[in-house]
Amino acid sequence: MAAPILVVDDDLFFREFVTDLLSRRDYRVVAVEDGARALEEVALTRFDLIITDVVMPGLDGFALTARLRELDPEQEVLLVSHRPDVKGSEMALRAGAADCLTKPIEEADLFLAVERALQRVALRQERSQLRDENFEFARDHNLHRRCLEFLSYPDLEGLQERVIADLAAVCDAQSAALWVVDDRGDLTLRAYRGLLDRQFLVEKLRPEGPLAARLREAAPWRVREERSPVLYVPLFAAGELMGLAQLSDPLSGEFQHEHVRQARVIGDFAAVGVKNGRRMLALQRLGLRDRDTAAYNLSYFTDYASKEIYKARRYGRTFSLLTFSIDNLPLVRARLGAAEAKKAVRGIIRALSRIIRDSDVIAKASDQEFYLLLPETDFFGALMFVRRATSAVRNEPDVQEVDAKLPLALVGGAGTFPKDGEDFDELVHRCRRRMDERRASLQRRLLLEGLPFWDEVELLLGSPTSPKLPVDERAEPSRRGKVADVLFDELQAEIARELMRDPGSRGLLYVGGPEIRADLPIAAGLESAPPELASRIYLLGRRVDLESHPALMPVFLEGDERVARHEFLFWLSEHASYALIQRRGKGATWGFHSSDTAVVDGLISKLQAEYDLQPY
Repeated sequence: MAAPILVVDDDLFFREFVTDLLSRRDYRVVAVEDGARALEEVALTRFDLIITDVVMPGLDGFALTARLRELDPEQEVLLVSHRPDVKGSEMALRAGAADCLTKPIEEADLFLAVERALQRVALRQERSQLRDENFEFARDHNLHRRCLEFLSYPDLEGLQERVIADLAAVCDAQSAALWVVDDRGDLTLRAYRGLLDRQFLVEKLRPEGPLAARLREAAPWRVREERSPVLYVPLFAAGELMGLAQLSDPLSGEFQHEHVRQARVIGDFAAVGVKNGRRMLALQRLGLRDRDTAAYNLSYFTDYASKEIYKARRYGRTFSLLTFSIDNLPLVRARLGAAEAKKAVRGIIRALSRIIRDSDVIAKASDQEFYLLLPETDFFGALMFVRRATSAVRNEPDVQEVDAKLPLALVGGAGTFPKDGEDFDELVHRCRRRMDERRASLQRRLLLEGLPFWDEVELLLGSPTSPKLPVDERAEPSRRGKVADVLFDELQAEIARELMRDPGSRGLLYVGGPEIRADLPIAAGLESAPPELASRIYLLGRRVDLESHPALMPVFLEGDERVARHEFLFWLSEHASYALIQRRGKGATWGFHSSDTAVVDGLISKLQAEYDLQPY
């Protein structure tokens, strides 16, 4: 139905006359007596045509026409006047009137003028509709063109960046972030842009609770957060959750219905693109594996590492590079044959493959050396992985079979970005230095690996008549002999201060002795430890007066005389490794202390096994 016609005239008879004529033709008519009332009606309702008298008190027809054309340059206005000279006059044309009629008006002339004006309105509306449809078609065509590119994007990392860029563009959002489902089912942050502060972005989102309920709807949703409106866009492909995008800081101040519609279209295509990208990556990896070991070749690994370095720099992330070497593989090949050497290598790769994540990559660097890349893994996590990897390799049947004939000399080293270097060569160099340190370590030179915990403790402590410990300049120093009585307490206090300075640093600390007391320096130093303390601290000994502590986990060992005769402190963290073992005697305290990472890690591992303590 057409919009109504407004009739403006101070003459009541004329208003009723025109209203009656037009109403009989099924036109909807609104009639007012002056220009001021006309402007009030125009503010409330859109009129296709306004018929106005020229001579009126207050705002006359010319002034009213000019005001109407200011509000809407395409407004159709029909002037009516007793004066015959108004038609085609300069004032009428300048005011913008479409036509002029002279009173008294002929019915036929009125209908003709009205029909012409409404035809012009209809043509403009049709043109506007066609223009809008063309714009809509062009916008949808551009949207689908963007979406189709997702389906064949060659690089998964680049696709993730492209998805948030396109989502931000179509939704006029100044900020965007993207979480993608990892191999554990968690949503992991993969890309972000705009006004977002990285420290306020959650690294992982678990699809549970209220978030899971929202995700099950598989549709975008809007929320109003304190800083900005936020639009969340879930990415589903064939019912499988692939990711979640977050858009914020819209230029218009709010996300409109059209934004939500377009975001959903992009989200659907992006989910398929991510799924295809992961499949393509898996296929590429299949074609880039070593034939004998199924590890990736070095060219693929270096390319993958360069991308990981770019992501780490771009998003402030960390990752670790590990190197493993079978030092005596040539000897195994010479003595046992090539088949046994291959069996050992395949067994090692098989054991490592079982404990890595989907995002981790193993590559064969040479016949006896392998690289592992662990995304989003800090140095402490890399140390823990080296321990797990060594244990997994030792438990592999093929490795055990070869090891029984000729013990395998397996050594690993870790380097972390950016702590140990900011390019691939620097990280490899750092890994090899740490491998050299482990080769020169007291752990290897004294063949400590197979000893139980307390046997190793007694061997390391020795006695005043024991031979000196072997020294190697490549290894961190280890010493035994008389130690100051206060060293045990001073070390606890210093470690407590270090933990308070950097509560987010991950690490393990074991403090053992005859009694677990509330006045231990570590207990006093961590009394006000923050809840976010990342290190785990254990106290081992006989229960005395320490009931509970916010940062310490007591392990009560009643009746163990070996613990009662010794005091020990083992600390392994991202930044330090240290071990102290001591026996207090009548005349002096005899002790062993070392910053040899292999020795410290070995002591901790054996202590955990001895007392069934949970590994980190």
